[in-house]
Amino acid sequence: MRTFQVVLTLEAQADIKRLDPALQTRLLDKLEWIGQNAELLHHQALKGTAWDRCFKYRVGDYRIIYHIDRPSTRLTILKVGHRREVYK
Repeated sequence: MRTFQVVLTLEAQADIKRLDPALQTRLLDKLEWIGQNAELLHHQALKGTAWDRCFKYRVGDYRIIYHIDRPSTRLTILKVGHRREVYK
């Protein structure tokens, strides 16, 4: 099983820095887990042209929006935020 490299965009880094430390730790642990288990997961695709070929992963009330590049085994985290705000 391949491990995917998890890369955070500047926007995703800023999104995580705005959250309280306990939530930051929870999300970063989950990102590491997703990178290790990406091939086993059912990736939930987002709809709409703004999110073409993007996926979401739920962590409580928060969502991780990401893109998968399978040939280079790279998982790019585009955005992290509360479900009410992350899709805007």
